[in-house]
Amino acid sequence: MNTLSLTVAPPEACSPEEPGRIRLAVGDIVLTRLLRQPGSRLDEALIAAPDALAFWLCDHWWRLRWETIPQGRQPADWRLAHELTSVGGGFAWPRISIWGDADRVGLLGRADPVGVVGPVRYLTDALVYVEASGFEGEVDRFLDRVADEHSGFGSDRVALRALITALRQERCDPEVALWRRLEARLGYDPDAGPDEVVEAVGELAAECGLAGVEEAVAATPGAEAPSLLVDAIARAKRTGHACDFSGVLAAVSPARPLGSDPPWMAAEAAAAGVRAAFGVAPGPIKPTDLGEILGTSRYSFRNTPRRDERPYGLRVHASGSVARQRVSLRTRSPQARRFELCRALGDALWSPSDTLGPLADTATDRQKFQRAFAQSLLCPYEDLRGFLATDQPTEDDIEAAATHFHVNPSVITTLRWNKGQRVSDKTGGADDVADRLEAA
Repeated sequence: MNTLSLTVAPPEACSPEEPGRIRLAVGDIVLTRLLRQPGSRLDEALIAAPDALAFWLCDHWWRLRWETIPQGRQPADWRLAHELTSVGGGFAWPRISIWGDADRVGLLGRADPVGVVGPVRYLTDALVYVEASGFEGEVDRFLDRVADEHSGFGSDRVALRALITALRQERCDPEVALWRRLEARLGYDPDAGPDEVVEAVGELAAECGLAGVEEAVAATPGAEAPSLLVDAIARAKRTGHACDFSGVLAAVSPARPLGSDPPWMAAEAAAAGVRAAFGVAPGPIKPTDLGEILGTSRYSFRNTPRRDERPYGLRVHASGSVARQRVSLRTRSPQARRFELCRALGDALWSPSDTLGPLADTATDRQKFQRAFAQSLLCPYEDLRGFLATDQPTEDDIEAAATHFHVNPSVITTLRWNKGQRVSDKTGGADDVADRLEAA
């Protein structure tokens, strides 16, 4: 797993109240690499107030650690709690976003465009993940360094040490830590979440399991999260498609990413294991064969009149059985419903003991694993390569492959992206970031 490094050192011949040299790196990737004007001098550290960063890290620690990155454009409130540019103080902070994802913490650095006018231009464009425990330890070391009574930074170290002490007391108290964690998952700052909302989520977590409930909350942060989940559970139990995953769960071990590997790698291996266990021939999976793997009727794949506009699909254990499931779907076309049911199977392999598993559009590791598992089960990459017979397919080739494997063209695009093959019309920017979030 990549190692986070957050270091600070004073500039030469400057007092502790002066700005320091701050360097942020993950492994060999230096996120604070920059060109300093005038003269375009290359440097790996920005010059800014370490105490300002320390106060910001303390103020937003719970959201940095537990709140995931939203889909699409990040709202202003999220950016204030997760993006270093919000530290302020008159310094040129890099465009680095930090967010939590259960056992990992993600960092996304965006380089400044060529020609940017300012004292510095940041050069690193990267998406990386670190172990959550490593993130916590390195942030703690940084806070101790900045707040040190004798060799720290800034003029208000007493207040900073008091804030650090209060934060660590919260982290060491299981009840308070869970409350803060749920507040962050809901998108609230500490003490800003309505008590009745946090309590309702806590009750659902106690009944249905924390991990599954947090996935649902991440998909619908805010005051309506608990009521939306209660409704989703009721509807899944009432009208969800019956599935029996016992054959798969008996033949294939639960799968999780290893170290810093992206979720799609574990998902690809799990999908290959399922195809091997059921003797599936290379190429597309027939509806009858897929129905056997999923333990459901082929009629589950039939077209429906309209798409369900709920924020996520859901699998729930049926009749107290780990293997027997009820799966509610949002999609309407046969190919999309096949894909969504395969996602539910992937979620069961991710965490078979969880009472429920949301099928959402978010970019958490769990959701990425689901999507990658469904992609690789329905359209194995080697089979796709054999069908395309070229490393530079046209749009018509992509459409033909999607038709052949009974998947959406976006599945073909993502599979190729995961393998380092960019599509010709990808030019960077927001879509590029979304693709990297999906694959990493």
